[in-house]
Amino acid sequence: MVEQMQFIQALGALSQLVVQEPRNAHVWLHIGFVYVRMAIWHKAVDALQAALEMEPRMPDAQRLLALALFSTGQREQACDLIDEACRHKKNDGQHWMMRAYIHSHTSSDSARSLQVAADWGRRFSDPLTRKSAPLPVRDRSPRKRLKVGYVTADFREHSVAFFMRPVLAHHDPENVEIHVYSSGKPDWVTAQLRALVPHWREVADLTEVQLVDQIRADGIDILVDLSGFTLGHRMEVFARRAAPVQVTWLGYMHTLGMKAMDYRLVDAGIAPPSHAPYYSEALFQLSCMASYAPPDYSPLCEEPPMLRNGYPTLISLNSSSKITDQMLSIWARILNERQDARLIIMVKEQEPEAAQIHMLPRVQNAGMPLDRVSVLHQQPLDRFMELGHIADVALDTSPVSGGTTTLHALWMGLTIVALDAERGVDASTARTLVGLGFGGEVTNNEQEYVQAALQLMNDPERLRQQRLTARASMEASVLMNYPERTAELEKAFRLMWLNWLNGDRRNLSAAVDLDALLAEADAVA
Repeated sequence: MVEQMQFIQALGALSQLVVQEPRNAHVWLHIGFVYVRMAIWHKAVDALQAALEMEPRMPDAQRLLALALFSTGQREQACDLIDEACRHKKNDGQHWMMRAYIHSHTSSDSARSLQVAADWGRRFSDPLTRKSAPLPVRDRSPRKRLKVGYVTADFREHSVAFFMRPVLAHHDPENVEIHVYSSGKPDWVTAQLRALVPHWREVADLTEVQLVDQIRADGIDILVDLSGFTLGHRMEVFARRAAPVQVTWLGYMHTLGMKAMDYRLVDAGIAPPSHAPYYSEALFQLSCMASYAPPDYSPLCEEPPMLRNGYPTLISLNSSSKITDQMLSIWARILNERQDARLIIMVKEQEPEAAQIHMLPRVQNAGMPLDRVSVLHQQPLDRFMELGHIADVALDTSPVSGGTTTLHALWMGLTIVALDAERGVDASTARTLVGLGFGGEVTNNEQEYVQAALQLMNDPERLRQQRLTARASMEASVLMNYPERTAELEKAFRLMWLNWLNGDRRNLSAAVDLDALLAEADAVA
């Protein structure tokens, strides 16, 4: 709320400057930046296009406009624009990182994702790695209590927190000593997480060099990135080799293209060993790569709302950046087949007016009946978890699918329709449903997707049974077996540590016999 007020105040000051200097491209650039931070995309686009009309070769405006276009489903245009921005500003890491992000989430070509990430890494990360100071001498015992550091800006009301809360709560203090380096704005979730961590540092005000020095001084053995190329990341810290073993996990599913990131924690559903050539990180295989902790406030509606309403309601819970025009056309086919069905599209904009202005023209262009489609602005978590009271079936997106939203939807009791894909990163919902063995329909093409949605709307008893059994099924699943998931994670860290001691990366699976390796290490010692 404080940040939102600051944005409004900034817009007020910038508006006065526009009156004084209406042809000042840099003022329009700053207006566009504020609207981007507020996720008011249509106004961001207008302001940034105005800046570029006045000063066509303004890379910062091009980068922000590319993000705004990407966030409104205009992905190809975003790719072209960010490429142009990088040509104009070849020495700016922000531009090249944004390029990697946008291209990786637009193309399903794994080789392309690696290429654009490596373009950033080769220019901005790897030179820092080559210049990094040697790591200090440390205890090299194979069985030592490992110091594990988590680096993130998202230990707050954010999807990462729902995966990490059970991990932090179940770490074994005899095996690992946990440190957190938090760069985010604290909130009520931060307070909950902080209570679980013995060593917590707020590091938003530290420079990259200062943070590297702090991590090295703390003697961290395993440093874990939970952000990737997302807001608040500290990639330069990892580039400067802050710890012997460096791992990326959860925050960003595509490769980072940097030599200093040693491992990526995955499972076979997301990235099997055969996908290793498309990642700069070594793929370390877990049996299940994440835990899930549902929100404390999660009221369950046991009856499908269609029984009360007399018509079925579909809902899209994913952010607007994941909704392509092709996805909208598929949903239009469903609504045209089922004339009484309604659709709710929840988008990323925080204000109702901005949500309507962004999405309704796209809905109309897709041929959807406007009288049966509602656009809902971003909801606070407690209201989000009430959406199972108004919707019957959740529609996943493709080629970028749901993550935390999928698990929240399952916890609400919603049945989900998802599209599968060759890469797990393009079909995380489908892989989740397959792994759990319940929760919805996994389809292989658009026609199957349409038919699955229609069949579910014709089967209220199946929808009802899903609501009655979903929570017990999830609680019995691997996702909520917190002690086992955390023990497997700690085993992975131990195997990575042994790899570092041996100067190799031979052990890339938590299925490896750790006891045998430790006995072997003891014999050598």
